[in-house]
Amino acid sequence: MERRRYDLNFKKMVVAKGKEIGNMTAAARQHELDPKMVLRWARQLERKDLDQLDDSALKQPTFIPSAADYAALEKEHEKLKKLYAEQALEREILRDLLKKTNPHLRIK
Repeated sequence: MERRRYDLNFKKMVVAKGKEIGNMTAAARQHELDPKMVLRWARQLERKDLDQLDDSALKQPTFIPSAADYAALEKEHEKLKKLYAEQALEREILRDLLKKTNPHLRIK
């Protein structure tokens, strides 16, 4: 089932009708909506969380990386690659050492 999205004006209209009637559940049922969703819309309207209510936060990214961010990520990536290579070399050295000291425990 696909999730439906409602625009801000519709949400305001349903909440206003619920306040007018005095029963948000009845207003939700008139529009074939979940009462919990309408109550959440009413709370968000009271708190003035219109950006969450209008789903505009989903449409626009909140973080746009800059060139400096990319440079920092590249630097961290190179550092991690070096660390990984060092650990791989250390594992190989330990395997060779294990082969030399305990020939009956050879790792294939």
